[in-house]
Amino acid sequence: MPKVVSVVGYHNSGKTTLIERLIPELQKLGLRVGYIKHDPKGHGITEKEGSDTDRIFKLSERVALLSPSKLTLWEKREDDPLKVVEEYFYDCHVVILEGWKSLKGVKRIVVGSLDVEGLRVEDLQDMKSVLDYILED
Repeated sequence: MPKVVSVVGYHNSGKTTLIERLIPELQKLGLRVGYIKHDPKGHGITEKEGSDTDRIFKLSERVALLSPSKLTLWEKREDDPLKVVEEYFYDCHVVILEGWKSLKGVKRIVVGSLDVEGLRVEDLQDMKSVLDYILED
């Protein structure tokens, strides 16, 4: 099972910016990194209304769009990121979750003033302490 860390914070607090800096740093260490973003309100655009995949997803539990350079998968399931990590990201060394501030059993990196436990990141200059926190047992 990969190391899993959740980056949490309020909207526009800098979570994605931090993750964009973390992934290349982890990759420089030779690690394979996965990423899962939380969409608690279901606003993420999966496919245009009325498209083939949209119409079929209304009928099937799992639909995929395979393009020459990527696979996009839609699946109806419960909101359990650790099951998704186990099923689809098992070959990664680290999986970064963006969101899931209430998820138990994972390390949290807290960006901004959100009142939850975890490593607080105020200044993105000290990436070494963030990397150390992610990689420690």
